[in-house]
Order: sequence, then C-alpha cells, then structure tokens
Amino acid sequence: MKKLLAGVSLCLLTPFALAESSVTLYGQVDTGLTVQKIKGASTTVSFTNGNWYKTLWGIKGQEDLGNGNSVFFDLEQGFNIDDGTATEPGDAFGRQSYLGISGNWGQIAFGRIGALGSDDGTYTIMGGSVYATKFSPIGGINSAFIVTEWMDNTVVYKSPEFSGLQLTAMYSNAVETDDSEGKWSTHDHYYGLGATYSNGALNANAYWEMLDNKTPNTGEPRDKATNLFTVGASYDFGCFKLYGSYQYALHSLQLPNVHHSVSMLTKGANQHALSLSVSAPAAGGTFMLQSQGAIGKIEDTDSKYNAWSVGAAYLYPLSKRTLVYFHTTYGETGRGLKEYVSYGWAATMGLGHTF
Repeated sequence: MKKLLAGVSLCLLTPFALAESSVTLYGQVDTGLTVQKIKGASTTVSFTNGNWYKTLWGIKGQEDLGNGNSVFFDLEQGFNIDDGTATEPGDAFGRQSYLGISGNWGQIAFGRIGALGSDDGTYTIMGGSVYATKFSPIGGINSAFIVTEWMDNTVVYKSPEFSGLQLTAMYSNAVETDDSEGKWSTHDHYYGLGATYSNGALNANAYWEMLDNKTPNTGEPRDKATNLFTVGASYDFGCFKLYGSYQYALHSLQLPNVHHSVSMLTKGANQHALSLSVSAPAAGGTFMLQSQGAIGKIEDTDSKYNAWSVGAAYLYPLSKRTLVYFHTTYGETGRGLKEYVSYGWAATMGLGHTF
C-alpha cells in the first residue's frame, strides 16, 4: 500500500516538478551633463537621462511548460533619474509590458511593445548604426530617419533562426487607443514585417512598417498610409566595424526629430535618409563616429527640406556593468524643415550602470 501511495504521489507531482520558473529584477541607470546650443536659442546646461543606457527598471520571468515550450513576460518602466518621475506618466509599465509563449516554432507575445523601427524594447530590429538614437537627438539617427515608437494592443511573432535568418512580424490593433473604444476602422493601426541576418562578421536587417493613419486630422480625412522601408548592415573588420543604413519614407506624418505627427499635414512627406558610422577600439574603450542626412518634400505645402548631422562618442568601461562616456555632435536643418525644428551643437559626458 505504501508503495502504491508513493507511486500515485510521484505521478501527481511530476508535472509540477517539470515546470521550472524564474523571475528576474533588472535595470539600467544613466545620467549625464549636457551643454547644448540650438540655433536661435540660448546655450543651455542640463542634467540628462538615458544618454547611452535607457534609464529603467523591470521584472521579467519565464516558466518551462515542457516539450520545449515556455511562457514568458516582461514589465518595464522608464524613469528620470534627476527627479524620479516616470518617462511615461500615468503608465505603470509604460516602456513595455507583454506576455508570450515560445517553443521550437518561435515565439508570440501580446501587449505594449516597441515597433520594429523604434530602437527600443525587445523586438526592435533597427540596425546599421553604431549608436542609433542614443545621445542628443541632434546627432542620433532620428535626426534624419523616421523612427517609430511604442505600440499599444500589439501582437508580435518572431521565428526561429534559419541559418542566421530570422523573421519578425508585428501588428497593433490600436496604436494609442484601447481596442474597446470605438470601431476597429477608426483606430490607427501599425503593421510591421522584417528580417535580420547574421553570418560571422556580417549583420544585416531589413523591415517594412505601415501606419494606416485612420484618425482624422483637424477634421480632414487622411486617405494615405505612411510606409517606411528601411535596410541596414554592419561588418566587423577586426580593427574597426563599419555600419550603413538607408530609409525611404512615403506619406510620413512625422518629420525628422519631430516625434509626433505634424498637426497640419494630411498628405505627409516623402523622404530619403542615409546613415554611415564606424566604431573602433581605442585606449581600452571604444571610439564611435556617426553621420546621417535626409532630403525630402512635404506634399501639403510642396516644400522641400533637408537635414544632416555628425557626431562622435567615446565609451570607457570602468567594470563589466559601469562605463563613462563622452559625446559631441553638430547638425543643421534646411529649407522647409526649419519651420518645425532647428539643430545646432551639443556635448555630453556621463555615467551608465546596469544591474
């Protein structure tokens, strides 16, 4: 009888014993001092957050379901280190919050997720740039490229790797509005499809993003969707690493370094953008040089515009988790873009730590 009871108990407990789980608290803290001069404005000196590392904390976990499957989640909040306020006011986990399941077939997740071209969050595949959107916006890739943002009510699928190739597909059912409010046809939706490829020293990425712009703007209907086509690559030559990226934007309601839709645009802007950058080891750290530029035309006003910037950075590790950095940049906007944003120069020095 004792052997029988022991056998029954073992059978009942086995499924639970196989379900291993883990929860991790993690974060990044980054602060610096930035001196900046925008054309037409006074020179400013300020404490800045998230210059290299995004300042954040998060909780992530995973449970093994057996047969190669697992469930996972990630809850992440950004904050300003100078005063402790949230970078996404009103949101408990405004940077990203998702729940998903993975297996040999890939992974699927649901929640608030950074878009493919956002340079933020777990599922972004932006590449082809040495420091992308980090440091001052004047010298980041967003000073020329159209960069997407966080998407609410999102589902994302990521495939397994096939000889270095991996696919990602993403859809947002309502970019900034809860799905229970209003009709599906009135929401702003996001669609993204991309691929990354890695083979030794070569890394490459390509992705397409579409924002259907369903929400009326100042009473005027928007019948043209925004389409973004972006490709990028990097190659490590050993003594230095070379990066390059190109984007074509069609009917964009966003302009370079103008993070929200420009209220007066209904037809949008068409533009070409290019980024070239390089990194190399130097004196125990890493030296980086990044440049980018854009030329475009605002369809509503038939106004052409241009923008360009160049920047240099140096990162020196004090330990595996802590580094100091220095960055300087200069940029200009031309013609029609000057109405919306002006560039100048900026210099930053700071400290970053991960835990």
